[in-house]
Amino acid sequence: MPRDTERIGRSGEYLTCSVLARESDTVTVMPHTSHADVIFEWKHKLYRCQVKTVTHIEERRENWRFDIRKGQSKSKKNRSYKKDQIDIIAMVNLKYQTICFRAFSDCQTTQITIKDEIMKSTNSIDSLKEAMESIILATNNRQGKNESTSGTIKTAING
Repeated sequence: MPRDTERIGRSGEYLTCSVLARESDTVTVMPHTSHADVIFEWKHKLYRCQVKTVTHIEERRENWRFDIRKGQSKSKKNRSYKKDQIDIIAMVNLKYQTICFRAFSDCQTTQITIKDEIMKSTNSIDSLKEAMESIILATNNRQGKNESTSGTIKTAING
């Protein structure tokens, strides 16, 4: 991976850690070979976060596109993450310094597109809380609990 690309990715990880640290006492950047980029605590439980970072809108596109797959490698045939490897995705926009968080279980495709006006106006903390609420709700539903949540899941993100 070229050094510039590595720096961009690391910048996204540190920005994500900064946002997570406002809501969690435990935030750790993981080694480069780990499935998750960041581990953090939420309500006394650890979660694995994969960070995807962009700096610009690609040519001939109007929206921000995030590739939700593992980095490119000649030896990797299947670049998709498995359910037990990641809990949450952080889609970092370095131009606006914003992060759209999304529960990994809500990611049905390998690419997520976010409209520019949504990316620009995203409140990263609110996005984190909504994604975590989605994760907790899904976990409670799998365990047969009927606990309701107070937030609304943002539906402006396509994917």
